[in-house]
Amino acid sequence: MSRTSLLAAAGLVLVACSSPSGVHTLRADQVPPSTTHGTDGTDNTTPDPPTQPSAGDDTGDGLGDVLFPDLGNPGLDVLHYDVTLSYDPTTDRVEGMVGIDAQLTDDRDDITLDAIGLTTTQVTVDGEPVAAVTDDPELRIPLPQPGIAGDTMRIEVEYSFVSTQTASDNGWSNTSGGSYVLNEPDGTRAWLPSNDHPSDKATYTFTISVPLGLTAVANGSLADHHTLGDQEVWVWQQDLPMATYLIQLLTGDYEVVLGTGPNDLPLINVVLRRDRAAMQPFIDLTPELIDFFDDFFGPYPLDSYGIAITDSFGGLAMETQGRSLFSREDFLGGDLGFNQQLFLSHELAHQWFGDAVTPARWSDIWLNESFASYATWMWLEHIGLSQLSTEANFALKNRPTTSTGNPTVDEMFGYNSYDGGAVVLQALRLTIGDDKFFELLQRWVAENNGNSRTSADFIKLTEAIAGVPMADFFDTWLFATELPSEFP
Repeated sequence: MSRTSLLAAAGLVLVACSSPSGVHTLRADQVPPSTTHGTDGTDNTTPDPPTQPSAGDDTGDGLGDVLFPDLGNPGLDVLHYDVTLSYDPTTDRVEGMVGIDAQLTDDRDDITLDAIGLTTTQVTVDGEPVAAVTDDPELRIPLPQPGIAGDTMRIEVEYSFVSTQTASDNGWSNTSGGSYVLNEPDGTRAWLPSNDHPSDKATYTFTISVPLGLTAVANGSLADHHTLGDQEVWVWQQDLPMATYLIQLLTGDYEVVLGTGPNDLPLINVVLRRDRAAMQPFIDLTPELIDFFDDFFGPYPLDSYGIAITDSFGGLAMETQGRSLFSREDFLGGDLGFNQQLFLSHELAHQWFGDAVTPARWSDIWLNESFASYATWMWLEHIGLSQLSTEANFALKNRPTTSTGNPTVDEMFGYNSYDGGAVVLQALRLTIGDDKFFELLQRWVAENNGNSRTSADFIKLTEAIAGVPMADFFDTWLFATELPSEFP
């Protein structure tokens, strides 16, 4: 994700939303293992969270994420979301129903969902009404009878809200003719009761009703579009596992532009109808970008790609899964300049690093941003706009004295998660060599696609490929606050 791009000499800073916090420093050999609900048939039961100081208020209902302790819901693995929404842009009111197919991972008498600022009218579990309690940031749901680990259930929540945001870093925002959502890291719970933590990936069906003449867009492929009375109903199907923060949901006067990428990859682009001609150069660039990155990172890991350009504040760029989200303000000129190349390459690279393989904890955000930033350096060098070594040396020299591997909430979308973290990857590449470095990146995606993983998992794979212990390297480059003054 990038929200604002700022050039400082030869370096690049990507800035994103943040809020105050602090975390405990860990060494490479102390990072806990994956906390993930996987979809590959392996045993990915969530272990007890590590004992560390928490950031902010901990309600006791979350998964114990160091940076966002109240996010996620213990004992619950969501398998699928059926999201049904009706949006009225004249009143900014949303009427919603979410059906959640879930499995218990612990014995439970009740469960919680992440939900904040929503009016809930009815909750059922396996069709039986229950007396749920709204207790922001949780929706507390008693089970009709005690559940045991392994039980599956259908939870349905009817709810509504009125959006008052016209430009927001998080949640649902209104535009002059529609809306968009921006969810990372904890905004989904403001418009969708959910297990709003990146460790739990699920599939989705989105059914969105909007007034006649408008378009509704969500992740995946368009499964159906029909008219019902004075409403247009759009159904989108997301069949690959996805974290909640990667949801794309747009409404407005959009045109869906189809195409084909490398290896017959479906390209599903979305642009505002009035911007169709101006956005064509960026649509046309996409196949070339995919073709470049798949040589280094392995085959494109999802079932489609595209770009969506919305009417938001400038600087917005988000790796919404399978179709990256951008602001028209940054692309209206139609020119493929430095910033446009940066945005497009960065968010595409996230489809490998962040979308296909998602961090299991928010403190592992470098697994997203550092990798996408490094990929951007590669692309900018490829097209002759910069030199990777120049960018890396500048970033090393100007890197703040904070830890890439242990960010605070304030730092998680700061320099050291982006260019400062790309420095770590350049040092790793120089340490193990090009062949092993790109083998590592390809295997990281191929072996973990569809799941959520931690820094410990990445270190373990690095050691397997390098054939030597790597804890000292990661202590020195990833977890340290002050790095060596020169690359290996």
